[in-house]
Amino acid sequence: MAWASLIGNACGEDAMGDVTEITSVRLTFNQEERFALFEENVVVIDPALRLTTDRLTVYFDEHNEARLIEAVGQVVIEQEDTKAWAGKATYDLLSGKLFLEDQPRIKRNRDLLEGDTITFWRDDNKLICEPQARLVLYPEQGDTRDRMLFGE
Repeated sequence: MAWASLIGNACGEDAMGDVTEITSVRLTFNQEERFALFEENVVVIDPALRLTTDRLTVYFDEHNEARLIEAVGQVVIEQEDTKAWAGKATYDLLSGKLFLEDQPRIKRNRDLLEGDTITFWRDDNKLICEPQARLVLYPEQGDTRDRMLFGE
């Protein structure tokens, strides 16, 4: 299989025409060792999210399907009303598990979650933040307490 089709599979191209685009200063592809390494100013634009990082590695299985994605260095993930930051993010495509480490934090609207590690299972809608978990919740906008605090 050609490298272009491997990259296309890693980027999430599907029958519906949804395409993921990855740009970077440099791309190293190693078919024998089954990985693609994107370095410097990496930007991933996907129908479901936007990710920026210093380095992104996509690992493939024996069928040339993406199985693991690892982002290292100034990782920022944006999706609708949620934004996550971390020094490192690892995503296992088979299990749907996203593991954030190195000062991870997630902000949804105004609420903030942070800890030493944050693990999210996409398919189970389950999240574990440990140790040193900290969750800051703000009242919904328009709530009486919110108007008092912010003068709305």
